[in-house]
Amino acid sequence: MEDKIDTLLKRGNKYMHEKNNYIWPIKPKYKVTEHDKYGIRKKHYVLFKQRQHSGFDITADIGTKVYPISSGIVLCAEFDGTTTEGLDAFNDGYGNKVEILNDDGRRVVYGHLRESYVKKGERVTQQTIIGITGCSGGSRVPHLHLEIRKANTEETGLEYTLNPLDVLPKIDLDSLKEEYKIEPYADLWKKLASNDPWNFSKDDIPYSDNKNIIR
Repeated sequence: MEDKIDTLLKRGNKYMHEKNNYIWPIKPKYKVTEHDKYGIRKKHYVLFKQRQHSGFDITADIGTKVYPISSGIVLCAEFDGTTTEGLDAFNDGYGNKVEILNDDGRRVVYGHLRESYVKKGERVTQQTIIGITGCSGGSRVPHLHLEIRKANTEETGLEYTLNPLDVLPKIDLDSLKEEYKIEPYADLWKKLASNDPWNFSKDDIPYSDNKNIIR
């Protein structure tokens, strides 16, 4: 197994710009907000400061089935993050995540899951359900965080990752108009989807110690 992983890692840069047969891990349903996009966030809704966003977020109903964008080997399926106590308690990080080493050598992270259905070393295909969407970790609106890393690094910054929209099948995201209306997340989503998407305060954020929040 380790030899297989090493081989794929070495292939990564070679195949980085070749065409692929990726699929979307879930079908986008809701309007894309500025907060969802790959790049620089002017204000993160957990850390409340500018921060790189090295993936693309797909807002989704909790429990949506998640599929790998490509076949590969599961590198990990675990909880990632830290928890602090008290009124301002939050879980940071990817939460429940699955990381897969694609056959083309790219590493892909699927974050903020409610549950994962695979384990380390398992072989998966595009037909494998690897988990279901949730709101775990540093998430405050249910979504899937999709992060595509370059094969020769575990770093997560923009210089080490790819914009998923550059390699996924092209779809008209601007045509998605549906709003997320499920409480207790709807009010925050509405602010993120507004014409002033960075105008929110801590009072707008559902905390992870709120018993009404399904993670």
